Amino acid sequence: MGDLPDGPVCALAPSVVYVMMMIATALVAAILYGAGAAVEQRQAAAAPESSAGRPRLLLLLVCQPLWLLGMLAQVGGFAAHAAALRSGELATVQMLVAMELVVAVLIVRLWSRQPLSRGSWPAALAVVAGIALFLAVTSSGHHHAVSHPNYVLAAGVGAVVLGGAALVAAVAGLRAAGRARAVLLAVAAGLADSCSAVVTMAFSHVASHGVTAIATSWTVYALIICGVGNVLLTQTAYQTGQPMITLPIIAAVTPVTSVAVGIGLLGETPRTGVAGAIGAGLAVLITSLALARLARSAPHPAPHPEPHPEPQPAPRPALVPDDARALADGSFAAGDARDDDSYPGRRVLAGAGAPGR
Repeated sequence: MGDLPDGPVCALAPSVVYVMMMIATALVAAILYGAGAAVEQRQAAAAPESSAGRPRLLLLLVCQPLWLLGMLAQVGGFAAHAAALRSGELATVQMLVAMELVVAVLIVRLWSRQPLSRGSWPAALAVVAGIALFLAVTSSGHHHAVSHPNYVLAAGVGAVVLGGAALVAAVAGLRAAGRARAVLLAVAAGLADSCSAVVTMAFSHVASHGVTAIATSWTVYALIICGVGNVLLTQTAYQTGQPMITLPIIAAVTPVTSVAVGIGLLGETPRTGVAGAIGAGLAVLITSLALARLARSAPHPAPHPEPHPEPQPAPRPALVPDDARALADGSFAAGDARDDDSYPGRRVLAGAGAPGR
C-alpha cells in the first residue's frame, strides 16, 4: 500500500466529497421544500374563501403555528439549495431539487388518507422527469448572461412581463371555479415565483457594485413587492384545496418561464443547439401531458358545509279586539288565552275558520 502513488487519490478525494455534498444538500432542499409546501397547502386550504387573493389571507395564515413551520422549512430548503449550487452544476442540482414534488405529494397523500388513482404516481414522476430533462438541456452560461450590457434593464422588462402575466392569470382564476380556478391560480403562482427569481438575479447583480448601488436601485423595492406577491398568490393557489393540481403546475411553470426569460431577454444561451431545442420541446410535452393527467385524476375538494340557519320562532297569532281589551283590563293572564277554552276570545279565534257557527 505504501508504494501506491498519492497524487490521483488526493485529486479524486475532493471531487468525491463535493459530489456527495451536492447530492446530500440537494436532497435535503427537496425534502424541506416539499414538506414546507405540503404544510402550507394544508393550512391555506382551511382558510375562508372570502380571503382569497387578499392580504387578509396572509394575516390569517401568520397566526397559524403550523403554517409558520412550513415557511421555516422553505427557508431551510433555500439555504440547502444555495449550498448545493455552490457544490455542483445547476442542471444536476435542479434535477435533484425537483424531487420536492414527490415529497409534497407523498405528505399530502398521508395527511388526506385518500388513495391516489392508479396513474397519479406515474404522472407525478413524469412531471419530475420532464422538469429535470428541461433543465438539463437548457442549462446556460450565467457568466455570459451577467455580462449583458443592459442586464438590469432586461431583467426589469422580464419582471414586468412575468408580473403582468401573473396578475392576469390570478384575476381569471379568482373569477373561475373548480379545477379551472386551481389551474389558473397555480399558473399565476408559478409566474410570480419566476418573477421573484428574475428580480433576485438582478438584485444580486446590483449588490456586487456596493451599498450605494443597492440604495439607489429599483431592485430593492421590486424584491419586496415580488416577494409578498409571490407568497400571496402561492397561498391563494393552495387555498383551492387541490394539491394534485397546484403543486405540479407551480413546480413546472416556474423553471420553464424562468428559462424563457433568461434566453429571450437576459442573453443566456443553451449548451446545445438543435438537439437542445428538440430535447426542451420533448420535456415540455412530457410535462404538459403529465400535468393534464394529474388534473383529470385529482379528486374534487370536499365542499365546506353550509351553516344551517337558526330556527326562527313561530309568530304568535294576533289578538282580536276582545283579547286586547281583556289584557288591558288585566282580567286574565297571557297563558289563559292559550289554555282556557271558556275565554270568549279563544272561541272567537277557534271559530274564525268556521263561519256560520
